[in-house]
Amino acid sequence: MKKIGSSVLGGLLLLIVLFFTGCLSEGDKAVRYTPSTSVTPANSEWIVGIHPYLNSQKTFLAYEPILRYWEHQTGLRLRLETSLDYADYERKLYGGHFDLSLPNPYQTLKSLEYGYRIVAKVKPDSEFRGVIVARKDRYIRSVEQLRGEVISFPAPTALAATLMPKWFLFEHGLNVDKESFPRYVGSQYSSIMNAYTKDAVAAATWPAPWKRWQLENPQKAKEMELVWETAPLVNNGVVVRSDLNATLVEKLTVVLGTMDRDPTAKKLLLPTGFAGFEKADTARYEPVRKFLIRYDRAIGLPK
Repeated sequence: MKKIGSSVLGGLLLLIVLFFTGCLSEGDKAVRYTPSTSVTPANSEWIVGIHPYLNSQKTFLAYEPILRYWEHQTGLRLRLETSLDYADYERKLYGGHFDLSLPNPYQTLKSLEYGYRIVAKVKPDSEFRGVIVARKDRYIRSVEQLRGEVISFPAPTALAATLMPKWFLFEHGLNVDKESFPRYVGSQYSSIMNAYTKDAVAAATWPAPWKRWQLENPQKAKEMELVWETAPLVNNGVVVRSDLNATLVEKLTVVLGTMDRDPTAKKLLLPTGFAGFEKADTARYEPVRKFLIRYDRAIGLPK
């Protein structure tokens, strides 16, 4: 009998290993997989998410040029991913899907529990307030007129457009959740339109979409009015995943902070409804944290 050469024997052993590896179940393969690192590589593409205060189409039109500007200034690779509604956005954010995101202040603080850190915020804070609008022919002048009526809101977790108006009404004697009928309609524009079409007696939103809706619907806007507005709070945040390259994050943060001083970038900001960005950290959101504590004790935060 001829002896099998070492090279032939090695080849047979390799075939046997490959055969049995191919027979492993998907579950077995998953167990054997171990990530090489938990830190996002410096040259990877970052997924960017914007909380849906605008609908998906308007979000894309407003922010896609801004992302291209950020790429040009930093050398980063960025991909904008829109969300259907607040619930869809929050599933992605709290699941760590976004690398970089612009959540509302409530979502900003909550994202810290899911591996994010605050690096900047939108400005100015004076524009971050809730507004309550209604048809002029409703002639709403008293909070009492909303008792037992339908009031439209974009989403349970919208801070400026839901929680802050609810708090305003609570301080003026109306607990919306117990004494009226809150209707969550999915977006800022839908909230306004519910009041316009008389499906709700009033609507809550915040200045940026309210002003934009008026510009886009001048005839309808003539039939609407701003009834009340709340005190301001800290504006929307900019959060990044904690495992992102710190040098690149700092580079982007610098670019954010100078956008309102660059004439080209300043024009890009117009469709977003805010003036620019500034550096921020968790401490900057302490007023929001205190507000949410008061709100939770008196009314109850959304679960």
